[in-house]
Amino acid sequence: MMALGTGEASPTRRPYGAVPAGGGAAPAADAPAHSPGVRAERPLPTAGVLDELSGAFASARAALSNFLDLMSLEARRAGLTLMWMIIWGFVAAICIVGAWVGLTAALAMWAVSLGFPPIAAVISVAVINLTAGAVLIYVCIGMSRDLLFSATRRQVAGRSPVTPPAP
Repeated sequence: MMALGTGEASPTRRPYGAVPAGGGAAPAADAPAHSPGVRAERPLPTAGVLDELSGAFASARAALSNFLDLMSLEARRAGLTLMWMIIWGFVAAICIVGAWVGLTAALAMWAVSLGFPPIAAVISVAVINLTAGAVLIYVCIGMSRDLLFSATRRQVAGRSPVTPPAP
C-alpha cells in the first residue's frame, strides 16, 4: 500500500492483537517485499495451546508429587511416633503394674500387722484384685457395642434409624 502523498509503502494492517510472523520484530532489510494486494497469512500455531495444557498438567503433576512426598514424610513420622508411643506405653504399664503389686503387698503387710494370718491377707488381696478385674472386663464388654458402627452401617444400607418403643 502506498501512503497518501508520501510515495512510501505503509506497513500492512494487522488485526488487533495479531503478532507478525517474525515475532514482532521489524522485517529484515533483505527480506523479499510482498506485492501490494497479496497477503501472506500464516495459520496461528496450535502448539501454543498444547504447550499451555502441557504446562498445566506438568504443574498439576508437580503439585501432586510434592503433596505425596509430604504425605509420605508425615506418614513416616507418624509411624515412628506411634512406635515410640507403644514402647513408652509398655514401659509405663510395667511401672504401673509394679506400683500396683507394691500397693497390694503393702495392703497385705498392713493386714498382717492387724493380726490377720499372712496367707489370709494375700488371698484377700488376690480376691479383691480378681473382683476388680472381672468388673472392669464386664464394663469393657458392655462398651464394645459402640465399636460396631451401627448408625454408619444403617446409613450405608439405607435403612431407617431404630426408634425406641413408645412408653
